[in-house]
Amino acid sequence: MKSLLLLFTLLSLPLPADAHQTDPPEGATIKAAQVSGFDLGGLSPGLQEEIARLTGGSLNRARLSELAARIEAEQPEFVAAVRVVHLPDEQVFVVFVVAPMRNQERRANINARYLVERVDVEGIDETDLSAELRTELQTLVGKPLGSDEVDQLEAKLRDALRDYEVRRRVVRGTRSGEIALIFVMNKSESARWLRFEPLKSSVVYHSDQGWGAFLDFPISGRDFRVTPIFAIDNDDDLVEEYSGFGVRFESRRLGTERLGASFEWSSFDSTWRSATIAALDLSPRIPGSYDDRTTVTPLLTFAVTRQLRLSGGLSITEIGPLSGVPESQMAHAAVASVGYEDHWARAGAGHDLGASFIVRRASETLESDFAYTRYFGRAEYQYRWGKHTVQVSGMAGGIDGDAPLFERFALGDSRTLRGWDKYAIAPAGGDRMFHTAFEYRYRGLAFFLDSGSVWDVGADPRVRVAAGFGLHPGPFFMTVGFPLNTDDSTAVFTTGLRFGGLGLRKY
Repeated sequence: MKSLLLLFTLLSLPLPADAHQTDPPEGATIKAAQVSGFDLGGLSPGLQEEIARLTGGSLNRARLSELAARIEAEQPEFVAAVRVVHLPDEQVFVVFVVAPMRNQERRANINARYLVERVDVEGIDETDLSAELRTELQTLVGKPLGSDEVDQLEAKLRDALRDYEVRRRVVRGTRSGEIALIFVMNKSESARWLRFEPLKSSVVYHSDQGWGAFLDFPISGRDFRVTPIFAIDNDDDLVEEYSGFGVRFESRRLGTERLGASFEWSSFDSTWRSATIAALDLSPRIPGSYDDRTTVTPLLTFAVTRQLRLSGGLSITEIGPLSGVPESQMAHAAVASVGYEDHWARAGAGHDLGASFIVRRASETLESDFAYTRYFGRAEYQYRWGKHTVQVSGMAGGIDGDAPLFERFALGDSRTLRGWDKYAIAPAGGDRMFHTAFEYRYRGLAFFLDSGSVWDVGADPRVRVAAGFGLHPGPFFMTVGFPLNTDDSTAVFTTGLRFGGLGLRKY
């Protein structure tokens, strides 16, 4: 459809003297031809010459339409219409009326200009489509790209293959003015048997603990991903502050989509707060601090269903050296985990549920200098309707034996017991832990209530509670938390950028 501006221009264009409004016949003599609403010099010399040649020639409406199409081809942000005015003595006056095109009209006009030469489907075997749908796709051949049938068939593809995302791509055809229409099908993440490891990139400032960053940048393919890892003064998940780098390789298709593997290598230098060193001096049972740690973690994962996954492998860690120990020590552990993840929508609301349970066992059998069993479980549920979100989460863990410091539990950071400082709660961590969190969000505004405890076997657990509010507009976040069951009501402020998921360690 031409723009309203073009219609008004056509209606208001003044007629030459003595012109009358009868429909001019084909073959009438063209007394003059001109372009209105656009500088003729903006057209190519060849097109200018062909328009000039119309004067004195015979009226051929098909030829005039062809020249109008050429004007639009050279000036795609304009539309051109032909007006033929009947003059006395069987003569006519030809005007090409050119006007700017509105965005919506521009897209429709450009699409309508091209005919579909062929239709292909990529990303699936076409036999996955019904014979009826394959036949319907081929009926698009010879029709304009902008026709309603193209949109209708794209919608049918989405309905027929709900596990796939549908993207439309066009390429140049073998003939001028024609294109090849390709529907590209990509399996949606929710339909994959296996997912890649969740990313946890973040840059965090904690008013008691300072700045830190953990950055992982994925380089992804469809079934394989490489993720470089960098840590800079990060202490948002462990009792140590660590810096260093690593890399993770992941494949989620080893012969079948149900079987995947990952291999991660990392090397970090460790820095310790004075509160942690003091706590270690008072607790000789806890293995001491160390200068650095290097870890290699190969894992295999099998999908029982699209929601349920089992993983197993090894975590091979060299720690060196511990305080008071001249040589490096090994912390080699067998790793086993089960994970569940599901997403669904009902009655206009969205639901997300995730849970996992992980066991790590280090022993002399694996040539480990440490002997311990660490178990950790977590669950999270999220309910979304309109602009409202409710999140409920819980986690708990325990360690039997003497585990190195990077395995011990800590609470009181940017995600747990927001309002407390972990170096004031348990500066050397604990071998028992539980934590719950409730959070309500409206748009980016959040209110939360956290509770939890971290302690050592033989000590009395103290439950701590915190409440506060925050802002979460996109990756930026800011929270203010207040400890509730303490005489010290000093608020804890955290802010930064967070691009990943929960940030809870998988292993």
